[in-house]
This record gives sequence, structure tokens and C-alpha cells, in this order.
Amino acid sequence: MEVALSIAIVGDMALKYIILSDDDETSDEDEIVSVVLLTKKRRRKPSRIENYVERTVPNLTAREFQQHFRITIDAYEHLIQMVGPLLKRKNYKGRFTINVEKQLLAVIWLLATPDSYRSVGERFDLGKSSLSVCFMRVIKILCSLTQRIITWPTGHKLTEVKEKFRQMAGLPNVIGAIDGTYICIKAPHEDPESYITRKSHYAITLQAICDANLKFTDVFVGYPGSVHDNRIFRNFEIYIAVRNHLQQYFPDDEYIIGDKAYPCLSWCIPPYINRGNLTPAKRHFNTIMAKTRQTIERSFALLMGRFRRLKFLDMQRTDLIPTAVLASCVLHNICLEHRDVEIDNYIREGIDDIYHNDENEGHGHQEIEGTRKRDELCRQLFI
Repeated sequence: MEVALSIAIVGDMALKYIILSDDDETSDEDEIVSVVLLTKKRRRKPSRIENYVERTVPNLTAREFQQHFRITIDAYEHLIQMVGPLLKRKNYKGRFTINVEKQLLAVIWLLATPDSYRSVGERFDLGKSSLSVCFMRVIKILCSLTQRIITWPTGHKLTEVKEKFRQMAGLPNVIGAIDGTYICIKAPHEDPESYITRKSHYAITLQAICDANLKFTDVFVGYPGSVHDNRIFRNFEIYIAVRNHLQQYFPDDEYIIGDKAYPCLSWCIPPYINRGNLTPAKRHFNTIMAKTRQTIERSFALLMGRFRRLKFLDMQRTDLIPTAVLASCVLHNICLEHRDVEIDNYIREGIDDIYHNDENEGHGHQEIEGTRKRDELCRQLFI
């Protein structure tokens, strides 16, 4: 008895023909039986790195870990304690659940690099759709921590911030620096013209206040790139809150500083606009302001340099872009709670990606209390 096996591929099915034949010469005829078996053709599993989180990551040194993920191991351990319980699924519904460490590390890698979803999925053994789900889950959970992580300075913290700002250039009672920067995106499907900036890029605006330690104390993100900084400022939640509760935010005549796009208020002081007629005292004041206000530019540069995906945030859904940016700001503050020797390197990497609207000059209005306060500060500093 001889057995012959042949396989033919038709579409996504494999047809197996098993032919049995009897070679007995005394038989009147050869008996041939054909059996056709239909079986599904197996799909080839994508080539991925297996057990990267389970085996490779635990063996990384602290330096290697930061080189890969751009956050310190201490910051990551702090982060896993905060978001781990929130990432665990309470109802499995019979489906495989991705472990918390893999979800968090994959999303940090996505934010820290410009790598494609496919390459990140291969590293973490995740399909593209699974990685997308992880990304949305993690950034939404990070955003839920905003009120805990991005906070206004009060009490002894307020005193520390004022002193650190004063040590920069001698400007007293400063508790924050405000500015805006663009987050470049691809052209949205709806109303793309409103997102075009002065540099002809599509972008949304991130407006933030930071303290002397580069930590964000308030963040407002989502306005299209063509919207004026002063208009965004007046829709800033803190602007409305300060109008109603000034003493709560500035209990002892403190203020924040901004560039020439911002209004001159009792609690928000911009530099003098130079139209060629500034006195030596006012020029000196502007120099001191510039030295102090560079903290917000350094803060933005650190954010961009650490989380490099923000240099061009390619997302299909425009409505979810602010969520990703806000989540990155939360991570930014968490990272600054831990010692990090790479901060200056990240700032150098991100400083060229900070774009401001230079056409904003002179649009901020003046209030009597604000101009009087600025003039008094100018006089004190020039003595």
C-alpha cells in the first residue's frame, strides 16, 4: 500500500488530497480512494519581541532604563504606584488582559520617541489596535490625576517659589511665568484653516504657567494655532478664578510674569513694549524680566525634549490631542519630583521646537493697577 499526499492552496483554505492505492497485481483494477480534507490555513504570527517587559526591562540598569524611556526608574516606580490600581481591569469578561507594566511602559515609549505604532507594538508584543487601546486608557488615567499633580503653590511652597524666582535676577514676589507654545499636528478634517500658525504649520496651542522649578502649576491646551494668546488667556480657567478669588491665588501681592502679548494686570506683569523710546530704567526692567521669564521656555523645552512625540503629534482624532498633551504635562511634573541628571540635555533637545506667536506684540490691554505696580517695580530695581 502506498500513500501519496498533495496540498493545494486556494484562497485562504488548504485542500489536502490523500490518495490511497493498492499495488496488488492480481487485482482486476486499482482501487483509488480520494479523501478531501478542508482545513483553515494558519496565519503567520507577526514577528515580535517576546517577554521584553518581563525579562529585558528588569535587567536594565537605572541609566539604561532612562536612556530607553527618558524617565528615571524612581519616577516610573512612583508612577506605577499611582496609576497601577487604575489600570487594572476589574471585569475581565473572559478576555486576555495586558499587564499594567506593559501598558504603562509601552505608552511612555510612544510619548518619548517618534517611533511608529507598528515598531512599538513589535517591541512590546502588542498588536496595533491593542497598543492604541492601551494608549487611550493610560493617557485618560493620567489626565484624571491632573488636580493632584498640577497644583498652584500655597503655604510654604509659595514662599519657596518666590525666593527661587527672586534669586534669578532680583525680581520680587513672582510665583509663576506664563506663555504659550504650539504643538504641531497634521491637518484636521474639520476647519483646518483655523489651525494654521504664522509659520504655516497646523497646530494647537499649549498655554501654561510654571514655577521656578519648571513644574507646571496650571495648563490650558486645545485652542487652534491661529487663536491669539491674549484671547486664550482670557478663557484660561485660572483667569476667571483669579477674577473671582484674587486673594486665594495671590495672598500677599504676588504676581505672574508673561511676555508682551499678555495684559498688564495687578497679578500679571509683562515687559514694557519697546518702540524705541524706553528709558534706561525700563530697559533694565525688561532685561530682568527676560532672565526670570526664561523658566517657562525651559519648561516647554524640557517637555518637548523628554516626550519627543509632542514635536509632531500625529493622531487621527483631533478631539483627543489635548488629552495626550495634558497627560504629558502630568508626566512632566511627576518626573520633576525625582532627581534627574538628564534635564539639561532634554532642554537642549527641545528648545528649538518651542514656537511662540511673535505677532502678539501690544495686544494685551493695560489696567491702572497693573501699570502702577510695574512702574513701582521698575523704580525699585533701578535704584
